[in-house]
Amino acid sequence: MRANKANLEINLLRTFVTGVQLGSFSQAAQQIGRTQSAISLQIKRLEQITGVRLLEKQGRGLILSPTGETLYRYALRILDMNDEVVATLRSQDVAGETRLGIPPDVAEICLPKVLMRLAHTHPEMLVEARVDRNRKLIEDLVAKALDIAVVWRNEQQVDNDDSALHYRDISAYTTDWIGARATRLVPGAPVPLVLMGAPCMFRDRAIAALDAAGIPWRLAFTSTSLTGIWAAVEAGIGITARTALGRPRGVHPVYNLPNGTPLPATLGTVRLRAIMRSDMPSATARFVIELLSVLDSQLTGPPDDEGSA
Repeated sequence: MRANKANLEINLLRTFVTGVQLGSFSQAAQQIGRTQSAISLQIKRLEQITGVRLLEKQGRGLILSPTGETLYRYALRILDMNDEVVATLRSQDVAGETRLGIPPDVAEICLPKVLMRLAHTHPEMLVEARVDRNRKLIEDLVAKALDIAVVWRNEQQVDNDDSALHYRDISAYTTDWIGARATRLVPGAPVPLVLMGAPCMFRDRAIAALDAAGIPWRLAFTSTSLTGIWAAVEAGIGITARTALGRPRGVHPVYNLPNGTPLPATLGTVRLRAIMRSDMPSATARFVIELLSVLDSQLTGPPDDEGSA
């Protein structure tokens, strides 16, 4: 008689992947809307089903075990297939055109995969994607040049109560100081910063936090693309302030300066918010709901190394 086969539960895999991507299962609990103890029970349940240990202790945090790395790669594929099936089944009779605005960093991370998925599941819907800064995307949305804009917002930022627009938060992310092991922070010297050009929410946060703490800084590198920012950080030119979204393996959170002075820990949380026009045709509105679901599922990246420079 054949042994009973183990069945991996989609909700457990989604919790596992979310915790790995955020680099914190406590943050995953907040994003999923469950308690941290409930998340821990889900991970234990997943370990019971697979019969392997998925996480290992490293310093103050947890990292993936070798078997956890394997499950993570498979889990991404399983969730991707699950979400594609659901999107395909829900895509009946959806046709037309949707104009999407998206910020550069999110576009670099997931836009090609999102458009590929939507082209497969919604072949009759044309997506016009525009990549630009927050302010320009919102201006174009108000001018009806876009149907939906995905933008970064401060945690405490309140958008105008405009009846012509609908709002939906996609995800929330903490902002961290990030550097590479090659970064040379000289004791007593100004902190070298790698930042986007103004206007930029993360740039403003980094500078304001250092100024408030009385820590001198200098602008070591600026770029208009997230690819340029990560390249400069990986090269050791300086540190930056970003979320864990799309963070390369070669960089990690930085907590202290070389002399032991802690970097300001008050960089806060940012939200990725979708702002939509309320007068969209019904077919477009239905498609936008699916687009947001696919976008949320594709905001992924490899598990990140933890440490301090």
